[in-house]
Amino acid sequence: MALQWRGAWIVLAALFIACGQPDAQKTAKELRTEIEAYEHAAPAANEDRIAALFAKLDAEIAALRADELSKPPADRTEITARRETLEAERRDLQTAYLKARVARLGVATEEALRGMADQLGKGLEDAGRRLRDSTRQGEAP
Repeated sequence: MALQWRGAWIVLAALFIACGQPDAQKTAKELRTEIEAYEHAAPAANEDRIAALFAKLDAEIAALRADELSKPPADRTEITARRETLEAERRDLQTAYLKARVARLGVATEEALRGMADQLGKGLEDAGRRLRDSTRQGEAP
């Protein structure tokens, strides 16, 4: 009976491993889409959602690592390759996210500078108008 349960657990573990990879790829694809939306300042894209997807991807990488370490060294090749591929994709996604954040920061900085320039320009126009008006009032009598 115990042998049957052990066999059932092995089958379930194999199914989990087989099904785990598509979930990891789905998460990576979803994360890439979210990062692209964030870069283009889509209203629905936000940093919390991206952080959650990174955490999910990290958990999937950790699960692959646990599965890898639970196998004898001779049987780890396939899982090691999948884990390394997923880790490389995660690094690429992290790079893309950092670039998106820098791009958004640049846009926000540009908008802030443009606003400051507009305010400064209006302030100078007002000061010039007041100076002109004061000189005209001095000439009037």
